[in-house]
Amino acid sequence: GWRHEENGEALVFDIGACTLTLPAAFRDLFIKTARRSKGAAITLEEVIGLESLDPVRRYVFSDGTRLDLPNASRARLTQAFDDALGPGAGAAWLRVIDHGSRVWNTIRPALVEAPGSGRRELAHLLRSRSGRAALTPGRSLDDLTRRWFSNHPRLGLLLDDYARRAGADPRHAPAVLAMHPYIEHAFGAWRIPAGAHTLAIALHTRAAERGVEFRFNAPVARIETASPGAANGVSLADGARMPADIVIAAVDTATLAKLTGVPKPRLAYPPDATALCLAVDPASAVPMPHETVLLDDSGPAIHIHVAAQHPLAWTIHAEGNQDTDTLLGRLARRGLDVRGKVVARHVTTGAAYGPAPRDLRSTLLRSAVAQPVRGLYHVGASARPGAGLAFAALSAWHASELIEAGA
Repeated sequence: GWRHEENGEALVFDIGACTLTLPAAFRDLFIKTARRSKGAAITLEEVIGLESLDPVRRYVFSDGTRLDLPNASRARLTQAFDDALGPGAGAAWLRVIDHGSRVWNTIRPALVEAPGSGRRELAHLLRSRSGRAALTPGRSLDDLTRRWFSNHPRLGLLLDDYARRAGADPRHAPAVLAMHPYIEHAFGAWRIPAGAHTLAIALHTRAAERGVEFRFNAPVARIETASPGAANGVSLADGARMPADIVIAAVDTATLAKLTGVPKPRLAYPPDATALCLAVDPASAVPMPHETVLLDDSGPAIHIHVAAQHPLAWTIHAEGNQDTDTLLGRLARRGLDVRGKVVARHVTTGAAYGPAPRDLRSTLLRSAVAQPVRGLYHVGASARPGAGLAFAALSAWHASELIEAGA
């Protein structure tokens, strides 16, 4: 994140994701690691004040049409879509939700809740008629758009945005990515009122309380292995060596290959993303929901996040490397002209999603958590089950289960 101070007041910005789905992994972590003393914060809600979002986000189409996405209600979802986009739009979007439900209910026991699962389990699913019907190998999200949205083509822009937020090219994104709008709808969307950075702070504090020692600004040059093929530590860029029985790498797949000395895999990646943090002049600030998505008829959307406790701090996400003036100009053309009204800004660019999902297997079988090198575990956006804060937490849970089992 990024911090700006002016006149004794501080605004803290989040560069990462600000909407949380599937918080169960974080809830479980905080409950299991809590001190049982009187007055101690135990639950995730007590630690960071997790709140249910409603609406989940506001979509704004290029003609100014607004759609506020309700949280976890089929009836309200149907009404909101019909009111914004015309009769039948809600029913059409629920077909996506229902397809995502079939995908999730198929992969959840076999792949998501089964640490160490992989090619064998996916092959077993695809050998069954029900598995093939749910996972629809060879079918893309674009196929669903043409099939279900013929009377409501603007719904395709929403589906494209979900694909891009998973790191996929909408033209080739596999249909199984429909699980993402389903997960958000079925399990709810949540916000951390003071910003997602407070989750990182809380995790650091809890780990330190449990005896974890942190060493920052210590880049790793290589993951060391002993014969026969077991991780036994890391070498740092400054030449120091840190021995270890277990190494957990939360890095990109290509970076992991470099650190282990294996050939770099041939992988497709989505474009870099730009995160622009703005401190807006209080005199010119306009009320903003938690997340606003400015949809574009011909390209990627712009996402604007506003933390509940910092309404003057905007974090803007856009695909590609974009300079500040260009991005502010795009906002102005959509009716959010804050040029000349920004008191501070900070911009960063980089990759966010790991390898791009391009088909069924690359979506569901990302880098294995348990690596071929014994004692080495891979977690994060590039690992299974996928990108995003919730899935990254699940990959960490997989690693802990495998370590406990000695796998």
